[in-house]
Amino acid sequence: MQKLQVIRIIPFVAVATFAAWSVATRSFAQEPVRPRLHGYSTVVPWTGGTTDDALFQAASGTTIPMAHYNVTGTRGTYSGVIVGGNPFGKDPDTVNLQAVVIPLIIQVWNGSTYTTFDPTKPNSCDGGVSAETRFKKSPLVSELTWSMNGVNVGDHQYINAFMRAEFWNATTVSKNLSDPIGFSFAASLTMPSAGPGFGTVQGSGCNAQGIVYKGFFDTFLNVNIAVLQSSGVISPTKFAVFLMKNVVLSSSSDFSNCCIGGYHGATGSPVQTFAVMDYDTSGQIGNFLDISVPSHEIGEWMNDPLGTNPTPKWGNIGQVSGCQSNFEVGDPLSGTFATITLNGYDYHVQELAFITWFFDPPGAISFGAGEKFSNGGSFSGPSYPCPPGGTY
Repeated sequence: MQKLQVIRIIPFVAVATFAAWSVATRSFAQEPVRPRLHGYSTVVPWTGGTTDDALFQAASGTTIPMAHYNVTGTRGTYSGVIVGGNPFGKDPDTVNLQAVVIPLIIQVWNGSTYTTFDPTKPNSCDGGVSAETRFKKSPLVSELTWSMNGVNVGDHQYINAFMRAEFWNATTVSKNLSDPIGFSFAASLTMPSAGPGFGTVQGSGCNAQGIVYKGFFDTFLNVNIAVLQSSGVISPTKFAVFLMKNVVLSSSSDFSNCCIGGYHGATGSPVQTFAVMDYDTSGQIGNFLDISVPSHEIGEWMNDPLGTNPTPKWGNIGQVSGCQSNFEVGDPLSGTFATITLNGYDYHVQELAFITWFFDPPGAISFGAGEKFSNGGSFSGPSYPCPPGGTY
């Protein structure tokens, strides 16, 4: 197992980044919104204690760094917990973040035998490169020069750049400071075979995609989070990233309620934060393209590590039909991408909503980069109340 590199994160808020970026500025030019696609993400809220418990654990150094924030909009004042320092505080301390990526090898029943989906194995359908390697070299891990809404936010990993843009005018901290997050890659973990009733395969060849019943998967994951903690691979001080290749989840055992590309969550006490994510090259789901799900999940973890941050009700946008009231920065823009070419390979990072989109600031003026409400400019104003909602 590689030694995990510890790195410094920007003072006002910790940011997830993963690769090294090129010299040219990357302008986030998004592709069109594709509302309510059948691929979606979800969240597992923490039930192991209160917000105060989590903040006490973070302050004592037994978990990842987290901070409390308050934000006031026209619909009221809301509080939550964010990874890193308080983005609205004065001169917050610089924090260090660590993360561990655990590739998951999954065998799924295809009707007559098992198909193996292995993110560590060279993928003949993707230039002979494994999903793990693609992830390591992606804009999530590499640093690039980013322009968001016409503002040069500096040299960062993608989520780092997003977080800078999200709070661009909300802090006096120097916007030139940048350090990537430290990632290590653990030995792969093999899940028990998802046989009949627990898994199925749609498509074949390069288009094969495994579908696993989430109840079966969650049992496996919960057991192995404890095992990985006891063996020292992960701990509450490290963000655990479980990387799948061309595998999605279904919340129903008959696979009719498909397809979950990933989710972030928190468990235990001290709180262990984690995320599950599919690196997808199957082409089966239009809004799951290479790192689109990982960028969605890591962005949401940064803004809502406990999965409990409340917002005014919003909805009828992105992957959401109806209303929801949580601070999930990826959900309203699921299916909206920017194509980033890095080392000759096209990656797709998902556009993400700024905090101001959820809370409707007074005067509807965003403190995000370019005074927009998302990092690709798809949202030029705040969310509509839900119901009844409006036209975006």
